[in-house]
Amino acid sequence: MPRILDLGIYKSHLKTGLNNAITDIEGVSVGHSTVIEGEGSWQGKGSSGPYRTGVTVILPHQDNLYENKASAAVYTVNGFGKYAGLEQIRELGSIETLIALTSTLNMPKVADALITYAIEQSPHIGVGFQETG
Repeated sequence: MPRILDLGIYKSHLKTGLNNAITDIEGVSVGHSTVIEGEGSWQGKGSSGPYRTGVTVILPHQDNLYENKASAAVYTVNGFGKYAGLEQIRELGSIETLIALTSTLNMPKVADALITYAIEQSPHIGVGFQETG
């Protein structure tokens, strides 16, 4: 499948990286997990599948994101989908957790996982400031 740059739809004066990928940026990491379970067609409530879902997670830099927030901006294209954290980006221009992309119904679970990860990295979140406890 051709990339958008190959089709001539998007033009930029910026040079693409070696792989023309987000991971061309030093320090950025991307991970993905897919869940595929069950066979056949969906049979309604209580069905055993099939399930096809996943999550992609982006780490903007290798430091603790809560302690060393990353600059960010947001632009809403069509307003469809669920999100968490956009208001902080609009207000403060920064993020303090990993970026995760998943299906609408998994958004709350993924947000909970991001919060858990942030608290593991910075146990003082929600309890007090690291310096003062």
